Amino acid sequence: MLAIVGCAAISSMAPTTGSTTSAQAGATHVVHYMRTRYGASHNGTYSGILFHYYGGPVLVNPKVYIIFWGYKKYGDPDKVAPLLEAYTKVEGGSPHNNDYIQYYDTVGSKTNYITNPKGQQGGIWFDNTNPVPANPDDAQVAQESLNGVAKFGYDVNGSYVVATPHGHSTQGFGTQFCGYHSTVEYESKQGDNLVSYTNLPYMPDGGIPCGSNDILAPKDESGVDEGVTIVAGHEYGESITDPNPGTGWYNFEYDEIGDICAWHDVENVQFGKKSYTTQPMYSNASETCVQKYK
Repeated sequence: MLAIVGCAAISSMAPTTGSTTSAQAGATHVVHYMRTRYGASHNGTYSGILFHYYGGPVLVNPKVYIIFWGYKKYGDPDKVAPLLEAYTKVEGGSPHNNDYIQYYDTVGSKTNYITNPKGQQGGIWFDNTNPVPANPDDAQVAQESLNGVAKFGYDVNGSYVVATPHGHSTQGFGTQFCGYHSTVEYESKQGDNLVSYTNLPYMPDGGIPCGSNDILAPKDESGVDEGVTIVAGHEYGESITDPNPGTGWYNFEYDEIGDICAWHDVENVQFGKKSYTTQPMYSNASETCVQKYK
């Protein structure tokens, strides 16, 4: 049985100190899950809730690298890859992702606020060489993220997304969680660093619990695909603000800034010339979930 990491499970982990990624190497490995729409517990009341900074890194100049693991071999019947490629091209610089600029990390005496530049899609890789297990476990997903690092290069501000293919999801997907993020240690000649990675299963396989037909889909998108951008956006935002779970921006009752807003007030939000289905993310400034900031 896969344990869902929430406030009760993670509260025993003391946040580590230091704010560079290398300073976090060797920290406790924590997998932080996005629960299904039936597992979300927050009731939508937000007044007085704040997220606090626990001394770890954030992704100050975020980039997302997508690894489509085995998509060519196992197929993409619901056209997840082109949807995810298009969405990650335009989320950078968007009013939706502007929410993250209020958060920061601290290195020594310097405060570094997260930025929201355009062009945050760092790279796309269809990995057709490394076999995909029927139900890849976390260690295998983490290794595939390191394969992505070998392909793209190491980016201290990178979020490496392992998109597992149709019919090959980690156990618990669709019943207990829809996606998760964590970190894995990357060894190089320059020393040990942490890689922020996301396990993004084939969302249409998760059905309604993971966002299919959540609301009326954008006109050029299938309802079965809505969970792709809902979950990908959720995990990217949390990877930016809390890449090493529990050491960035966190609340020990409500978890990360996406969890408190999960599955509430989902909308089709404008990104450039197109709309994509997204959930709001939490804003400390307004003490509420927002689809846009400033």
